Amino acid sequence: MKSLYLVFLTQVNNQQQVLLFQNTPQKSFSLPSTQITKEDFLSASIAGPKIILDYLKNIELQKFSFCKKEYLDMVDFDNYKYKEKYVWSQSSQQEKELLRHKRNVQAPLWTQFFNNCPLWNDDNEENFYYIIALQQNDLDYINSQQGLIIKQVNIQELEQNLQLNGENQKFKDLQNALIKNEYLRIDGRIVLHFNFKTKQHQFYDGSGFFLDTVSIYNGIFRRRYDNWNQYNVAQGHYPSEEIIIRADAIIMPGNRISVYDHYKWIEDVKLILKKAYETNPKVKILGICFGFQILTVALGGIVERMKYSFVFGNTHLDHKINVMKQFKLFQGIELKERTIINQAHGDEITKHPDFLYLISSSDSCKNEIMISKDERILVFQGHPEYSSAGMSMLSLASRLPSDKSTLDQVIKEVKRQYPQEQDSFHLNLCLKFLKSEK
Repeated sequence: MKSLYLVFLTQVNNQQQVLLFQNTPQKSFSLPSTQITKEDFLSASIAGPKIILDYLKNIELQKFSFCKKEYLDMVDFDNYKYKEKYVWSQSSQQEKELLRHKRNVQAPLWTQFFNNCPLWNDDNEENFYYIIALQQNDLDYINSQQGLIIKQVNIQELEQNLQLNGENQKFKDLQNALIKNEYLRIDGRIVLHFNFKTKQHQFYDGSGFFLDTVSIYNGIFRRRYDNWNQYNVAQGHYPSEEIIIRADAIIMPGNRISVYDHYKWIEDVKLILKKAYETNPKVKILGICFGFQILTVALGGIVERMKYSFVFGNTHLDHKINVMKQFKLFQGIELKERTIINQAHGDEITKHPDFLYLISSSDSCKNEIMISKDERILVFQGHPEYSSAGMSMLSLASRLPSDKSTLDQVIKEVKRQYPQEQDSFHLNLCLKFLKSEK
């Protein structure tokens, strides 16, 4: 079972030490529980902040000196606290009781912080390690927390001291990475991650959970030795021509706006994508939701508003098995005729380039998953990156009790939208697509 470790590096008596926090999911999700769940581990950057918050007793972010000035400058604490205070003041007593189960005012800040921590994973891609440097006052504060179980060992003796469940090879790899600073290597694959966060569409919901796409994608898709390059293209931050030519992969998430909204950056990104695909024969492009739509339009397709209402929740996909078998990507994968994926979109692809092959459809949307003839493009209309558990929490946060709906009615509606967890098939397919050839 997948584990996530927080590896705190410390210096004690001139020796490098490690404080190791391990968390392995034990229970499945149930509203409105807040335990770390199996579904959380689809994203290391969601589970990571939860471990911090649960183990360290909801400590204030500012108490830790490893939050360097560069990070503090990135966070508008005054504005954050004002919003948190406003949300709380506008909540009824019943809403506050619900919120206490599932929110923490530090969670959004921790999530963003974890995006800036080195993330290292072992070769089987089952275990993730956040590498966080501590100073002595940090260590003193952690040790003062009652009931906190930590393991502190010398880095040189990591393998011998932490042979948990016969996994000594795992810790030997970690030991070597820490000693040699391998987790800081940047000579691996070059991955361009486009962020579509506009100033107009940043949002803060009642749960106190900030849907930070950069952190979520970093926690899911980033792999050992990947050299990630983040570009907030919606605010004019574009990759250079040189980096486009050198890129091994481009990843594009969803967005709350339409590909036909009148923003200059949308036209710029379409040109960048077209040039990358036509001039860089090794680049792989993964597009999800808006990422699918903007790539398709860039290559000659058409996107239109959905004929029906906005699609949100679990959706059954019907797969074209005979088409899948024609592609190398699907070899060695168990293929099912039907799976469940999470949806949140109001636009759809109505015309696609001829070199994109349709492999999955749903009752609400014909073009759900497509792959290019050369297997350099993989696109999803749904959201393989979000677990049903996480989407349920966001949906619950946006539908807090009111005069029109009781708490029981709200929870019943959320459970109706997400009756079961989405199939891991979709996320595993993304990971296999992006995985570098060894």
